[in-house]
Amino acid sequence: MDEQDYKNLIAIYQNKYFDSINQNIALEARELKYRQTIELLNSKVSDLESRLPKPKRTTKDAGEFA
Repeated sequence: MDEQDYKNLIAIYQNKYFDSINQNIALEARELKYRQTIELLNSKVSDLESRLPKPKRTTKDAGEFA
């Protein structure tokens, strides 16, 4: 390999590295967005559950044991 081959190789490695880093950053940003959405939905569910009336427990007469 001559000097130009090495320069080309380094340029390709740099491009691939930067592409990979950019994809990783975009993925982490998307993950953060989804985590925030999940937290928001969980809080809404908790709020709605707290507004529901609690079910009354009833006991059934099972009769006598044999």
